[in-house]
Amino acid sequence: MRKLTLLVLGGILLLAGAVSAQDYYDYPPVISITGTGMASAEPDVASIIFGVDITMQSADQAVNEAGRLADAAMAAARAAGVAGADMQTTGYNLWVEEVWDDYDYEYTGEMQYHVTHWIKAEVRDIESVGEVLAAVVDAGANSISSVNFRVLDTASLYETARERAAENALEKAEQLADNFGVRLGSLTSISEWANNYYPMDASAYNYGGGYGDYYAPPVSPGTYTISVEVSASWELTE
Repeated sequence: MRKLTLLVLGGILLLAGAVSAQDYYDYPPVISITGTGMASAEPDVASIIFGVDITMQSADQAVNEAGRLADAAMAAARAAGVAGADMQTTGYNLWVEEVWDDYDYEYTGEMQYHVTHWIKAEVRDIESVGEVLAAVVDAGANSISSVNFRVLDTASLYETARERAAENALEKAEQLADNFGVRLGSLTSISEWANNYYPMDASAYNYGGGYGDYYAPPVSPGTYTISVEVSASWELTE
C-alpha cells in the first residue's frame, strides 16, 4: 500500500511537471527591435582645464611659484571674460623625488619638489575660447589639459533624439513584420539608453608661464550630438 501511494504521488508530480513545462513554453512569438535617434546643436559653453607644473629645489619655492603663476593665469582668464564663479581648482599635487643621474646611472642625493595646480574655466562666449587660451598661457599657465565643448540645456535634444529613436524602432519592426507576413500585436517592453558625443576634446601641453606673447589658437567648436537608443518588443500575430 505504501509503494502504491508513492507511485501515485510520483505520477502526479510527473504530470504536474509536464503541465508546467507546457505552460512555460506556451508563449506567443515576439519581435525585439532597437531604434536609434540623434539630435545636434551648436555648443554654447566650453570647459578649459589649464594649470601650472613647477619643479624647484625646495617645497616652499615650488609652492610659491605655482601659486603666483596660477593666480596670474586666473586673473588673465577673468580679464578675458571668464567669471570668477566659473573657475574652480580641479587638482593640486605636491611631491618630491630624488634626482637621477643619467650619466652615472645613480641617484645624486639631490631632491626636487614638484607642484601641479589644475583649474577648470567655463567659457560661455564660444568666440573667445582662443583668446582665453592665449591669455592664460601668456600670464603663467604652462599646461593646457583639455578643451571640451557642450550644450548646457540638453533636455530638448534628448526629447528629439528619443522621439526619433522610437519612430525608427517602430518603422523597423513594421518592416520586418511585413516581410515575414505577420502583424505587430501588443507592446511588451520598452528600454532606453543614451550617449553624448563631445565635438572636441583637445589635449595639449604648452610651455607658457608668462614668458612671451602668444597668439589665440584657432579653435573649432564643432557640433554637440546626443544619441538615444530605444529597444522595444511586440507580440506577433498572423
